[in-house]
Amino acid sequence: MRTPRILAPALAAAALVTVLAGCSAADGAEATSKPSASASSKSSAATSSKPSVLPQSEVRVPDAKKTVTCNDGAAIVDQSGTEVTLNGNCAKVTVSGNDSIVHLGDVDELIVESAISRITVGTAKTITISGSGNDVLYAGDKPEKVDDQGSGNIVQAQKK
Repeated sequence: MRTPRILAPALAAAALVTVLAGCSAADGAEATSKPSASASSKSSAATSSKPSVLPQSEVRVPDAKKTVTCNDGAAIVDQSGTEVTLNGNCAKVTVSGNDSIVHLGDVDELIVESAISRITVGTAKTITISGSGNDVLYAGDKPEKVDDQGSGNIVQAQKK
């Protein structure tokens, strides 16, 4: 008699985990496929099904402000919940602070390890993203290489 009481909840829990795992895998696959490089470069004819950058008027600007410097050709932006500005250009910039707004000049290599940050950059030769939910907006020419290993990231030209 005791076995059915334990077995029924265990089976229900296993079924629930299976259903939820299927949902999150489908959601994750959808989010990963949406921000592909081709999605960023396609025309805006079908933008309703693609992720889009929030308009500047809807972006929450943190109260905390910080300026960082480029030392020996490299800078690290590791402040979270902060608006960070790097004055001038820098060969290599790593952004690891989460939920931040980052303003950069021209960089050769931009590495984004953060989550839910907005990064504006003059130009970048290469952009590598391992975080998720980031907007990377470039003002100059399109980067030579974008390697998006995260999910829900958008890399596109800044609107003028």
